[in-house]
Amino acid sequence: MKPIAVQSVFYFNKFKSGQFVQTRSKTMKKTIAIVNKKGGVGKTTTALNLAAGLSKEGKRILLIDLDQQANLSFWLGYEFDGKPTIAEMIMFSVSGMYIDYNTCIRHFSSEGFDYIPALSASLDGIPSYLAGKNDCTNIIKKLLSADDFNKYDYIIIDCSPSGDLLVANAIAASDRLLIPVQCDIMSYNKVNDILQQLVNVKNDTDVSKYILGILGTMYQKGTTHSKEVYDALKASYGDLVFNTTISHKTAAKNAVGYHQSSVKSTAKTNTLGQEYMAVVNEIIERMEG
Repeated sequence: MKPIAVQSVFYFNKFKSGQFVQTRSKTMKKTIAIVNKKGGVGKTTTALNLAAGLSKEGKRILLIDLDQQANLSFWLGYEFDGKPTIAEMIMFSVSGMYIDYNTCIRHFSSEGFDYIPALSASLDGIPSYLAGKNDCTNIIKKLLSADDFNKYDYIIIDCSPSGDLLVANAIAASDRLLIPVQCDIMSYNKVNDILQQLVNVKNDTDVSKYILGILGTMYQKGTTHSKEVYDALKASYGDLVFNTTISHKTAAKNAVGYHQSSVKSTAKTNTLGQEYMAVVNEIIERMEG
């Protein structure tokens, strides 16, 4: 496979290896949005495992399900409990209503982190609800500015595979974006779309400072195609690409049924968990130095 041409010369120049410098945040709270417009690239799997892995490293974590599919909430074993979900929090914020954050935040006790769930029926209508509202891309940012969220080291937002107003809100609220990219050509070609939306939302063409990293997922070891796509990512985006790749494993899907992350098991045969813990270590290094 020939090297894949990057459509935007601007992005190419910005991300050349050696030119990219992460600015490390010294503030207590760091918000990371997990974003890709292509579905099936491992966004939800990555969001859950990073939350669990960072929690294992002693970090205080809040995980937010902002995907209308609500797969993350299902994975966490969430069942309707009558308390506000992220959809109600958004509507309360827009209307100026009081929000009792303690009732909105649930605790995933088996792996030691907090989360705010989603219900598909409620969240489906939120993008159209936000359309036309004042400052409609900054609702989540306003929500997370409340003092109640300052107790967390990391807030991780799982986004839908789209470019809708919910994703725009997640980007606006985030300090950094993490972009999972399945190691195939179709997923690779979506990266520039995400970067363009980042430019539009942040109103800043210097996008490198907003990217935590690009994570190669569903990497099939021993195959030429996965290696060529990963090498193309490195050639195009340089140091933005994580050194660790996530293997294509059925274990990730199996973990859903057990309502647990892949990093929970410490078994030596748990390569997926080990890979995600390696990514966690890279994140801590990039964010905290």
